[in-house]
Amino acid sequence: MLTNNPLEQSQAPIAPAWGWRDLFITLLVIGVGGALVVLVLRTLAEVANWDTSRGFISPPVYIAGTLLYLIIGGAVLAVIGPRAGWRDLGLQWPHWMYFALVPPIFIFGMGMMVLTNAGVTLLFGEFQNPQIESISGGEAFGAGELVALWVLIAGIVPLVEELFFRGVLHHLLRRHFNSALTIVIGAAVFAVVHFIPMLIPGLFVAGLCLGYLREQSGSIWPGVLFHMLQNTLALLAMALVLSMGGVS
Repeated sequence: MLTNNPLEQSQAPIAPAWGWRDLFITLLVIGVGGALVVLVLRTLAEVANWDTSRGFISPPVYIAGTLLYLIIGGAVLAVIGPRAGWRDLGLQWPHWMYFALVPPIFIFGMGMMVLTNAGVTLLFGEFQNPQIESISGGEAFGAGELVALWVLIAGIVPLVEELFFRGVLHHLLRRHFNSALTIVIGAAVFAVVHFIPMLIPGLFVAGLCLGYLREQSGSIWPGVLFHMLQNTLALLAMALVLSMGGVS
């Protein structure tokens, strides 16, 4: 029965405009687009005899990595974006105090990551970040290469990953779980899908911090700032290690 009471109308259940099916379609688009990018650039690298030994410093690898992340972000905005509001994806700008919350959480998070990695070292006898080899090929990079890597690793990557993990995934999980469980599950998925076993414990800690910022602020932007700081610090640490003789 129709009613003119606005309060009763606001209490009527509203079905979500998007859900897990849309996430599946998004992942399918990402998979197909990513496979095509890798195939095309691998073929061009072989035909043109491009050097790919220096990891992401090599132009074809750098281009492939950049395009892959742009495909991820583009797929989210193209498939889910039209059916989701900015608030669903955490794209609205939060109150400034949530940005002020980032530095202390970042310091705490990095301290916990150091302790976590120290624990991994005690368990396995050593701790080596395989990203150093994959990003640089084990060779030191110059100032221009450092800037180019920063644009990708500390610019594009944090924005796209936060849009996907703390935008899409966090929102979907929050429909079914309380805030604590949503943060824990999101952090676990974030850590595992990086496919670097040695880094999973530390990435899980970072994921907890990022999920907390998303839950408290209702926005991905404080997490983007945290993620940018984390990746900048990691990139500078890699540069320092490589400048001191590289990795064995």
